[in-house]
Amino acid sequence: MRRVLTTLALSLALVGLAQATTALPMRLGDAARPLAYKLDLKVDPAQPRHSGTVEISLELQGGLKQLRLHAKDLRISAVEYRVEGSRAALTGKATAADADSVHLNFAKPLPAGRGSLRLRFTGVISEQDTLGLFRQREGGDWYAVTQFEDLGARMAFPVFDEPGWKVPWTLSLTVPARQVAVANEPVQRESAAGKGWKRLEFKTTPPLPSYLLAFAVGPFAIKDGGMAGNTPLRYLTPRGRADEASYAAAATPAVLQKLESWFGMPHPFSKLDSLVIPLAENFGAMENPGLITYASKVILAPAGRETLALQRDYTSTAAHEIAHQWFGNHVTMAWWDDLWLNESFASWMGDKITAQLHPEWRWELNALNARQAAMAGDRLPTARRVHQPVNTNEDLGTAFDEITYSKGQAVLSMFESWLGEDRMQAGVRRYIKRHAGGSAVGTQFVEALADGDPDLQAAFSSFIDQPGIPVVRFELQCEAGAAPRVRLTQSRYRPLGVAALPESRWLVPVVLRSPAGVSRHLLKAQSETLTLPDASCPAWLQPNAGGSGYYRSKLDAALIQPSHYSVGELLSLLDDQRALTQSGEQRLGSLMPLVAALAADPRRELREAALETLAGLEPMVPVAQREAYAALLQRHFGALARELGWQVGAKDDEDRRLLREALLPFMADSGRDPVLREQALLYTQAWLAAAQRDGQAHDELMDPGLRAAILRSAALGGDASLFDAMLGLARATPDRRLRGQLLGALGAFGEPALAARARGLLLDAKLDSRETMAPILGRQVRDPLLAQSALDFVAEHDTALRKRMTKVAEANLPELLGGGCSAEQAKRLQRQFGPAAAQLDAGPAVLAKAVSRIELCAAYREAQTDALTDLLGGSR
Repeated sequence: MRRVLTTLALSLALVGLAQATTALPMRLGDAARPLAYKLDLKVDPAQPRHSGTVEISLELQGGLKQLRLHAKDLRISAVEYRVEGSRAALTGKATAADADSVHLNFAKPLPAGRGSLRLRFTGVISEQDTLGLFRQREGGDWYAVTQFEDLGARMAFPVFDEPGWKVPWTLSLTVPARQVAVANEPVQRESAAGKGWKRLEFKTTPPLPSYLLAFAVGPFAIKDGGMAGNTPLRYLTPRGRADEASYAAAATPAVLQKLESWFGMPHPFSKLDSLVIPLAENFGAMENPGLITYASKVILAPAGRETLALQRDYTSTAAHEIAHQWFGNHVTMAWWDDLWLNESFASWMGDKITAQLHPEWRWELNALNARQAAMAGDRLPTARRVHQPVNTNEDLGTAFDEITYSKGQAVLSMFESWLGEDRMQAGVRRYIKRHAGGSAVGTQFVEALADGDPDLQAAFSSFIDQPGIPVVRFELQCEAGAAPRVRLTQSRYRPLGVAALPESRWLVPVVLRSPAGVSRHLLKAQSETLTLPDASCPAWLQPNAGGSGYYRSKLDAALIQPSHYSVGELLSLLDDQRALTQSGEQRLGSLMPLVAALAADPRRELREAALETLAGLEPMVPVAQREAYAALLQRHFGALARELGWQVGAKDDEDRRLLREALLPFMADSGRDPVLREQALLYTQAWLAAAQRDGQAHDELMDPGLRAAILRSAALGGDASLFDAMLGLARATPDRRLRGQLLGALGAFGEPALAARARGLLLDAKLDSRETMAPILGRQVRDPLLAQSALDFVAEHDTALRKRMTKVAEANLPELLGGGCSAEQAKRLQRQFGPAAAQLDAGPAVLAKAVSRIELCAAYREAQTDALTDLLGGSR
């Protein structure tokens, strides 16, 4: 998750301390070492502030008159230190060190050895951002929840806020008497704490870093999930909505049990609560030990009416977060530069478990989606390496991206394919056993996997410790009287628009298939030769058997025979062929035979990949050629889209329903299909009339899985009366999912006056900007007829918009608006957001990435202009 830094002046004003002028090192150093915490907080979700005391057991170096620890937006009113075994307290005073930390100053040096630091403080419960201790209102009730990853704990209490400090926590909460409070561990003791209050003392946690401490307070409804092995399960939802966690309650035990079996050890914590956050921004869930938090859209749905998307989203998300209980929680990264190891492993493991639980979902193909997402970011000149040093808040702010999550996952998938599942599992178990209950670094994980194989360690490092993508060229060599061979040559992938990139060399685990079988070769040098097992010159090659290799493959087109490829291999092939057009090594038209073949294939994943490839061309298409582009889409997908229709049939299987959800809204919009638009409008009018009549969303009139798509499709040509009806329902409904779908539809109105009205909602005080920005502004900037007006609106109302936005949204604004495909649009984005980005943690990096994407699209468009014209001209 990306985080941004509030301005220094604001932070210090809230701390109430003296002005600091210089930012200090991110790490506190080892002058003081925390050993344990006793944290006592008073929290009322209905109030904007909290108070408390923290007692930190310390090991000190001698002669210290000043201690530094993390505290942000806190008022520290009392500072006391007691040497172990002494009753006398040494008093100190807190002064600001920088925006993230304070100095505790003492009149005399503190002696070396152990002691106890006690601080009294008050702090802010944020109502806008979802970091630290924050509060949200749902159904008239207030709820307070924590989100401490990455630097949020320091916003709730003074702390040594670094992942390597892994110690026990003893937490007590004083809360309103009628409310529920939960934390990482179960309640050990409850007592009255004055009129209208109660005090809950929780069992001491096993050693945890500060970012994994978690608690929540509010009128939660609790759904008991029974036991999964030795672990009690519960689901905490907003008041009155416990039944909406029914799917989660049914799915979670199997996820947990599968993970226990895979790791070969029980769940390492005493319980597993799953708690709903009404509105999470920029994250879907958080893996807190014993108290996983989920965004409401991931977990809540009326019992028995869960969409296919929710079922898949919850299962895969839960598998990711529960995998963290072993990998990340039981064994924790020592510092943020190994965040990739936590997140990529959980992504890889979560997909593996989901595929095992639901083979009918073919979830193993999701690893190829990760490969594609990773390479889309890794091709940029701004790409960073996976194992990236973290020395500043900005370094950390850039870490929660597709490189950390998706590239790390893709690399793990590649090495599992190379090692085999059994060796991979044995290596992970070895790592967990060696570092159980403690912290570790990424090199220790690689050592456990390699088990003494230096080539494997070097190969893994070559993908983790440098950015970029290898291209491996396969040249078949067949000579009379000799076994056929393949010449392998590697280089760094360079897209059009990038003048130069540093030379790189990888140790590439190549898995190649020919008619005689699979050949494996670790490509170490720039060029090497592999002898094939075939008796004669093969007619075809599969250069990336299984499709999981993290490299682009290039070979003679005559050797590519898709009929010999699996689904996963075809997905990787298409992505590689598309990438070769983006680097200028192939013309755009060379893609079309493969796209046409996959579009006609009955397998859903292949049809969707073909659709995605054609969708990727859209930003390059001039406005004057939009009709020709729509005709191209119609040629490949029009008949199928109309045959599917918006009505879900009783005999429709999951693949047919999922294909409908992906295909129809795109064909109604970009494919300009009048039949689909008219049908969507009729369904919407009937559904809205019923909803306005009795205040309910009638699922019998509009399938919940298609509702967002139908509403958006109806809005494309909608009039003011339709706009008003949708807006009225969006304001009235308490259902966040439905409101989000309606706001997304409002962003899709194409008539300029209605589009302007939709933009005006971004300044509406009665609507949460976290719910309006992406569906309205994000949609409009990707419409060539509305993009200019949308960017003008942001420029005109910059100050007002930023006041309403969270810090995460503010930092990510260039990414949201970076959908152009011309050099001028890239320059405008830089001009418009450069000054503001410089003031935000990770802001410059986010802006640079957004600008780079536009520049590469512009270069691709220029280089392939003639090929694109030929392609669109041929579709008329």
